[in-house]
Amino acid sequence: MAIPKSVAALAVIVALLGSGCTQPDPNAAPTYTCTPSGGGTPAPCYKAEYDQQVKEDALYAEAEVVYRKFVAEDDRIWRAGGLDEPTPALLEVATGDFLEDSMNIYRALKETKTKMVGGSTTTAWLKRAPDKATPDSLVTLEDCRDASTARLVAPAEDAISAGYTSDVLHFARDQGHLKISSALGDVVAKC
Repeated sequence: MAIPKSVAALAVIVALLGSGCTQPDPNAAPTYTCTPSGGGTPAPCYKAEYDQQVKEDALYAEAEVVYRKFVAEDDRIWRAGGLDEPTPALLEVATGDFLEDSMNIYRALKETKTKMVGGSTTTAWLKRAPDKATPDSLVTLEDCRDASTARLVAPAEDAISAGYTSDVLHFARDQGHLKISSALGDVVAKC
């Protein structure tokens, strides 16, 4: 025996009402607090905005882990005097143009027998940079690295300070993993 359409429709309505699936009250006040990605003053927000911020915060935290792994490997490669092929650690955190550009630098270090010696390399600051994102980036960070206590040495040349650099780093997914995909860097006077 077939169930009349009106009875089936009534059953669906009753089920939806009983499930608690209701529309939000348009007069309700925001009950969460959200902070803009680029920094700023926290402001009241609704649950959907808060949930989006939680996802974004997790993505930035993942990007920072990738960044710190890259910095450690980059420092190691500079101190080793470059290399010809990417290391597994480098392949874990770099892809695309960024990997290619990094390898060009590392090959040039090896070719010129240049090494970084002494001192230390530290990240003076690292911040979110959503205003500098590209269409292809999931997340963008900006940093300033201080290697001013380290020296760059090459045969038959005077050693020079490794100095300060600032980069805007773009991250993308590559085979399911977040990696640095491109960067714009510059030598700066100070961090």
